[in-house]
Amino acid sequence: MLLSSAATGAAPRVPLTAGASQRIAIVRAGVALIWAAAFVIAVGDEIPRTGSHVTFAVSALLVLYPLIDVVASLAEARRAANPSIRVLRANAAIGLLAIVALGATAFGADAGAVLVAFGGWAVVSGAIQLGVAIRRRHAGGRELPMILSGGLSAVVGVGFIAASHANDAHLANLGGYAAFGAVLYLLWAARSRAARRHEL
Repeated sequence: MLLSSAATGAAPRVPLTAGASQRIAIVRAGVALIWAAAFVIAVGDEIPRTGSHVTFAVSALLVLYPLIDVVASLAEARRAANPSIRVLRANAAIGLLAIVALGATAFGADAGAVLVAFGGWAVVSGAIQLGVAIRRRHAGGRELPMILSGGLSAVVGVGFIAASHANDAHLANLGGYAAFGAVLYLLWAARSRAARRHEL
């Protein structure tokens, strides 16, 4: 999940256009919703076994999903100040590792291994997001959507890892994970925009 500079409590390193962080979050959410729809279509109605190979289309989409976070984090990092810039770059690096792990498992292993790789990424990125959002909320930020996003990401990630030991790999659930996360980003952007208007 993406960590925005607003979620990390960053002071702008360069002057920001109005609502730049919110626009990045909205674009990120829109792309994630498109990805979720494409992923569910690619998976189809047939539920693969955890030991089954993953189709090329599903594998390609799995590799692309963390790239959304990588691009969004780097876009935010260009505008953020220390120490937030380090968190954003670390998040981008974690996303790059997720791309490698998902590529190795989706193209070279099976559906069960994909669930482990995706779940591990969800746990790590969600835990980071949760910690940052809680810290920001203590500083007076309106970060409830990001707290929910990070906490649910970590919990659902554990669920994905646990599901890798089942007979069936419900890979379409990954699309639901992405869609729900996108909705939370849209909610965060809406709340942040309303707060900005109230402060003006």
